[in-house]
Amino acid sequence: MTLMTGTGLAQVLPIVLSPVLTRLYTPQEFGVFALYASICAILAVLVTGKYELAIVVPKHDGEAINLAAVTIVLSVAVSFALLVAVWGWDLSIAKSLGQPGAHSWLYLIPFATMILGCYYALNFWANRRSRYRSMAISRVVQSGASCAVQLAAGVSKFGLLGLILGQLLGQLLSMLFLAKSLPQNERQLLRRISVKRMRCVAQRYIGYPKYMVPGQAMSVGAVEMPLLLLTIFFGAGAAGFYALAQRVMAAPLTLVSSAIGDVYRQKAADQYSRNGECLDIFLGSLKRLVLFAFLPVLPVLLFGPWIFAFVFGDDWRAAGEIASLLSVLVFFQTISSPLSTTVLFSGWLHLDTLWQFARLCGAGLVFYICDQAGADYKVAIIAYVCVFSSLYILHSYLQYRAARGRF
Repeated sequence: MTLMTGTGLAQVLPIVLSPVLTRLYTPQEFGVFALYASICAILAVLVTGKYELAIVVPKHDGEAINLAAVTIVLSVAVSFALLVAVWGWDLSIAKSLGQPGAHSWLYLIPFATMILGCYYALNFWANRRSRYRSMAISRVVQSGASCAVQLAAGVSKFGLLGLILGQLLGQLLSMLFLAKSLPQNERQLLRRISVKRMRCVAQRYIGYPKYMVPGQAMSVGAVEMPLLLLTIFFGAGAAGFYALAQRVMAAPLTLVSSAIGDVYRQKAADQYSRNGECLDIFLGSLKRLVLFAFLPVLPVLLFGPWIFAFVFGDDWRAAGEIASLLSVLVFFQTISSPLSTTVLFSGWLHLDTLWQFARLCGAGLVFYICDQAGADYKVAIIAYVCVFSSLYILHSYLQYRAARGRF
C-alpha cells in the first residue's frame, strides 16, 4: 500500500497535466520524445548488465552492496562508451532513425542511461531493505520534477527539448533522493565494498548479464518496438498518438505492477529460498492483480475515443482509439509482468530469454508484415495486441509452474 500510494501520486501528476501538455506540444513532438525515451529504455538494460536484479538474492548484505557497486560502475563506464559512440556517429545515427534533427538530443541519451543505471541499483537496494517509503517518495520526486519542467518549458515554447530535459531532470533528482535517503547503518556497509569483492560477486552472478541482458533487452525492445516502427513506417504523428495512449494506459499498469511486483519479488524470493516454492504468495498476488487490472481498463475499452477527445482535445481522438485497443493488452500485461521474476527463482534464465525473444520477433514481424501488406497503423496495432495478449497468457502459465517449484 505504501508503494501503491507513492506510485499513484507519481502517476496522477502526468495524467492531470496531460490535457495541458497536449495543448502545448504537438503529436509530432510527443512522437519524437517517445522515440528518445524508447532508446533510453533499451540502452538502460545494457549499461547495468542487469546485476541490479541480483541485489535482492544474496543472504548477506555485504555481498548485495558489492552487487550494487558493480551495477553503478558498469552504468558509468558503458554510458561513457555510448557518449563516445554518439560523438563519432551522431549524424549517421540520426539518419538511420529517420530524424535528421535527432543529433541535437542524441548527446543526452548517455547521461540518461547513466542516471537510470544508478537509480536501478539504489532502488533494488532499497527494495532489499524493505524501505518502501523511500522508493515511493523517489517516484513522486521524479514525476513531479518532470511535469513541472515540461509544463514550464511548454509555456516558454521550448518545444521538444522541454519534454526531454524535463524527464532527464526528474530522473536525476529521483536518483539523488534515493542516495541521500540511505540510513546510517546502510552507509556503514559501504566500507565492505572493494574491487576484489566486486569482481567476486560479478563472477558469481555472471548468469544475469549472460542470460538476463539479452532477455531484458529483448523484453524492452519488444515493448518499445511498436513506437519505433510506427515512427519509421507511419511517421511521428502516428507515433505521437500511440505514445499518449500508452502513457495514459501505463498509469494503472505502473501503479499496480510497481507496487505489487516490488513487494512480491522480495517476499517470494525469501519463501522460495526456504521452501523451494512460492505458490501461495503467487496465487494471492495474482488474484489482486486481476481485480486491479480489470477496473481501470474497462472504461477505456468501452469509451476510449470519447474520453480522449474530451480530455485532451478533439485532435487526439485517434489516441483514444489506440488506447481502447491497447486496453486488452494492458489487462494481460498487468497480470503477468509483476510476477515475471518467478521464473528466475527456479533458475530458468534460459526460458525467460526464449520468451523475450518470441516477444521481440512477434513485435517486429507484426509491424513489418502490416507495412508490407499496405495496412494502416490501426490494423497493425490490432494485430500487435492479439499476438502479445496470447504471449502474456502463456507467460502467466509458465510463472505458475515455476511457483510450484517444478516445471
